[in-house]
Amino acid sequence: MAEAHKGTALITGASSGIGAIYADRLAKRGYDLILVARNRERLAALSSRITTDTRCSVEILDADLNDKAGLAAV
Repeated sequence: MAEAHKGTALITGASSGIGAIYADRLAKRGYDLILVARNRERLAALSSRITTDTRCSVEILDADLNDKAGLAAV
């Protein structure tokens, strides 16, 4: 179960690898999350799992940060 709310963390590259690990660990420490990556389906799956496991709020944003429009969206 998550600890008391500590704020909101923005995590880029969150759909896999170290980004997904950071998302999981920060949520377990009580942070709400904004997850950013190119793959919306993976973000949605991670968001669902984290929300179920921790009850933290998770917002997802599919964006390619190598693209000016994606970067501006974030």
